[in-house]
Amino acid sequence: MNIESILDLELFEAVCVEGNFAKAARKTGSSLPTISKRISRLERALKVTLFERTTRTIRLTEAGNRFRLRAERILTELRAAEKETVFEKELKGKIRITAPAPFATRILPPLFAEFRNQNPEIQLEVVFGNEKFNLIEDRFDLGIRIMKPIRGERCRVLLPNRIIAVTSPNYLEKVGTPSRLSDLAKHSILFVDEQSNVRIPELKKTISELSGDRGIRSNNGSFLAEFIARGGSGILFRSIWDVEEQIESGKIKRIFPNHHWQSEASVCLLFPSGEKPPKRVLRFGEFLESKIFPGKRGGF
Repeated sequence: MNIESILDLELFEAVCVEGNFAKAARKTGSSLPTISKRISRLERALKVTLFERTTRTIRLTEAGNRFRLRAERILTELRAAEKETVFEKELKGKIRITAPAPFATRILPPLFAEFRNQNPEIQLEVVFGNEKFNLIEDRFDLGIRIMKPIRGERCRVLLPNRIIAVTSPNYLEKVGTPSRLSDLAKHSILFVDEQSNVRIPELKKTISELSGDRGIRSNNGSFLAEFIARGGSGILFRSIWDVEEQIESGKIKRIFPNHHWQSEASVCLLFPSGEKPPKRVLRFGEFLESKIFPGKRGGF
């Protein structure tokens, strides 16, 4: 079947749907003589009469009805094949991502490996940075950010940013395990600045108000988690996703296991504003959503 034959089928379909040569011509952007000529050519090629014509109406013949059913199946298959080809073409190329280093290094490596195994013709580039890049100006396809979610399709929550209290097993051996939240006033409290205003409702205080003793300070939560894991003194308030592996390995220990606190900020997937993202970017976003979801992490 050549392109001309496909066009003939599409014109035939338009006439069937519109029930009129003139309307079919307008719908397809063709002229009335062109429609009439091509339908006549199709009838000669098939050696059947497809339409009974009068001065005012046209009507499908019995042969025309049978042919319409076959033509519809052929056009449906051709259109599906065309969509599939276009979709496959859009599943090639590079996806440029910006992400916070602590989250990306903890969570993304195995997910990147799995996605690449499933989509070998898509390349992934991840750029770390403390500053928040402008997705459009810096030409990123999407960003992973710890932020207060915004409404709209361009922002999707990957993971609520739940906060827990952890410390070093060695520290607990020295000072004992706090049994009440009010005991925190006696300890050195560690946290990243972005979590300083997370409220502890039970104490009617924010994390930054729990204690005046902050023996070490950093804007990098993973650094503070490593400090604790290596025996550093103090109690750290940190996102569950950043410390779960160290808890499982026994390097750090969770205290107050029945408590967690929710930051206003969540781990979000952010698409650039403007045009709809390419299929490969949407597929990657859907993949991350399917792998990182509220019930999967943070259930200690």
